[in-house]
Amino acid sequence: MLNREIMRRLAHVAAFGVSGLLAFAVDAAVLELLTRQAHLSPYLARIPSVGLAMVAGWLANRRFSFKVKTRPSLTEFIRYAAASSLGVAINYAVFSALIRFIGLIPLEALVAASAIAAGVSYVGYRFFAFRT
Repeated sequence: MLNREIMRRLAHVAAFGVSGLLAFAVDAAVLELLTRQAHLSPYLARIPSVGLAMVAGWLANRRFSFKVKTRPSLTEFIRYAAASSLGVAINYAVFSALIRFIGLIPLEALVAASAIAAGVSYVGYRFFAFRT
């Protein structure tokens, strides 16, 4: 019985990790496209990259991490976005500080900032957005 519970929790953590990696990939791809091809500043480029990553993360987390059976709704997305707000704020603040004060390139800063914000985001998703 204990092994089954451990396996269930590990699967949940792995699904959260995969969902996060998917959202990260969307964020990174849009950031790279907008900074390298459209020549936007990395600060401005993060606005659409975060928005698109949030939609991808919401859909992946609801399906794989939290296994929500109901159809996606605007209300659920608003709860998800609200729960994401603190994580996004932390992510953006760390991202900006790493570029400005440490001199990292945008993609390096994105990796570090995303890792730091992941734990905060999980708590919001688990206890507010999906309430599992």
